[in-house]
Amino acid sequence: MKSTKQQSKITVLFILFIGWTSMSLSLCAEPAELSKAERGGLTVLITGANRGLGLEMVKQFKADGYSVIGTARSPEKATDLKATGAQVVKLDVTSEADISAMAKALKGRKIDILINNAGYFGPKLMTEKMHSLETVTRAEMMDCYAVNAAGPLFVTQALLPNLKLSKTAKIINISSRAGIITKGGIGGRAYGYRVSKTALNRVTKIMAGDIALKGSLVIAVAPGHNRTDMGTERGKLDPAVTMKKVKELIENLTPKHHGGFWYYDGTRVEW
Repeated sequence: MKSTKQQSKITVLFILFIGWTSMSLSLCAEPAELSKAERGGLTVLITGANRGLGLEMVKQFKADGYSVIGTARSPEKATDLKATGAQVVKLDVTSEADISAMAKALKGRKIDILINNAGYFGPKLMTEKMHSLETVTRAEMMDCYAVNAAGPLFVTQALLPNLKLSKTAKIINISSRAGIITKGGIGGRAYGYRVSKTALNRVTKIMAGDIALKGSLVIAVAPGHNRTDMGTERGKLDPAVTMKKVKELIENLTPKHHGGFWYYDGTRVEW
């Protein structure tokens, strides 16, 4: 018969094993589906929400019972956004004054999901001459960087107090496969957009390891080429379909997604 001391050791090891196993399973398990009341207690903030992908995400989150805040550079012109019933906040992601005013207006308001969606392409895809090495300007490069890379960084920084009020905040940076380093160029064009999305991917990786966001889930998402004002009618994807999948991806995020780059359909994308 084992001694009492040996039995105690075995009992302790067993308890530790069960605890470790339970923790591992909880990290890997898919989140339980939320009730409408639970969704109503969650707040989603989406930048660049007055049109395109941002507007579509507002519609879908709002329709599913979430509390939604949509930002627009000119709220007075954001007719479609207002029609969704979402709270509309003025925000140009390149404006320190706007970012500060937004943070002040939302002081003390819990934000559970922040979707950094506001983006800028430059000359429209396939409809105007995209900037090549011969035509790209410093101003165009800086404009793309300011909106697509620095914008999400400083919006997230300003909303840190709001995100920390959430049990598990989720920060979603809307990126693009055009920013993949190993991906070939589109005829050597769109320097500003492509470089700024590569920078956003790096911002995402750094955020994922930032102690200030400990306990949060941070990812980058490539939504694909959609038929929007930015993507033009040449886009092959329907925003209503792709944003539904993006919403599902966001709702089902687990620690295994943290710090990763994901396609709208939930498949992992290489940086």
